[in-house]
Amino acid sequence: MKTCLLPLSAAAFLLLPAAASDWPRYLGPDGAAKVEGELGASVEPEVLWKADVGKGCSGFVIVGDRAIVPGNQGDKDIIWCFEASTGKVLWKHEYPEELNPKLYAGGPNVTPTVVGDRVYTLSRTGNLFCLSLTDGSVKWHKHYQTDFGGKDPSWGYSAAPVVWNDWLYCLPCSGDAAVYALDAKTGEVKSRFGGKTKPGYATPVFFEHKGKKAMGAFHGREFIAYDLATGDELFDFGWRTSYDVNASNPQYLDGKLFLASGYGMGYVVVDVSGAEPKVLHKEEDTRMIFQNSILQDGDIVGVFGDKNIDAELIRMDMASGKIHWRQGMPGTRGSSLMVGDSIVVLAETGDLVVGKPAREGWKESGRAKVLSGKCWAPVAYANGRVFAKTNEGQAVCVSVK
Repeated sequence: MKTCLLPLSAAAFLLLPAAASDWPRYLGPDGAAKVEGELGASVEPEVLWKADVGKGCSGFVIVGDRAIVPGNQGDKDIIWCFEASTGKVLWKHEYPEELNPKLYAGGPNVTPTVVGDRVYTLSRTGNLFCLSLTDGSVKWHKHYQTDFGGKDPSWGYSAAPVVWNDWLYCLPCSGDAAVYALDAKTGEVKSRFGGKTKPGYATPVFFEHKGKKAMGAFHGREFIAYDLATGDELFDFGWRTSYDVNASNPQYLDGKLFLASGYGMGYVVVDVSGAEPKVLHKEEDTRMIFQNSILQDGDIVGVFGDKNIDAELIRMDMASGKIHWRQGMPGTRGSSLMVGDSIVVLAETGDLVVGKPAREGWKESGRAKVLSGKCWAPVAYANGRVFAKTNEGQAVCVSVK
């Protein structure tokens, strides 16, 4: 179903600006998990402050000296806003939400999005809030199920809503439309598109395909690229994982699409430049169940692994599938980001590993145990500080200058 679609110009296809030092959404300023900076050849991580924020797998966002993260305590979701430099609580917003553990600790899964003076948060059942960055007051509230007819996936909604050109793109996957675009200021529904589909767990991505502005959604059983000007499907590629768990961030480059999942699926690179998608290469044992990848100079860099497969930091040529190198990491999973030419890895074991993942080889520059407990929330970075948390809610801010 399509309604009232957005007229786009080349200049309009930009995320509202954030400071270069901020980390305002899932995987950073533009969802690439990369920021400018330099960590140097030797890094000694130092814990600056800690907090208990409640259970969940949501990550931090950092804007200016405000660090925001959701958690669940006593069947309430709490959106915490800390002073990023000290850990002082500046405000918090609470609302009823069941913990609902299911083979993990439970709690919220979605990393917030901050644009201007507004914070967008989403609970596992679909409570969508727009809050004031200043004091946490509610500007508007919607619910994916009661307002849009959505049905939450088995482990709850996990795809972060993202703002492009003043519209908030959401994936409630309702009976009449997979994608809802809301006015970011008011919450009014501006457009709906895509048909009925199983919800996935990955945050939507934006790119240009054959001269058209596109949004890509990694749904539960396929990846679909939507034309943002018309709502039409530009291409789709079926990718059905056990339990419909498609959770890792897709990558698009020069007409090629990288997808990765767990549960025996592994990864695939698909040529989507022609009339029909064509598989270029794939490998079932090189998996990302929900870890993120990073696109670096035409290569895929990230922590691959799965429940029964040890974690490895891998650098792979996206076009050919050539593995430049593999480096073992603690545990079976981990999240990552890049600061300049350095990578920061948060292993699921709570180990923070810093190094340079150059194409010619890996060089470690620092390592420290910063958390105890399983860490599945994505790691975040701003102003020389790393922000991380465990599934049980132990949060930490670490200096990596």
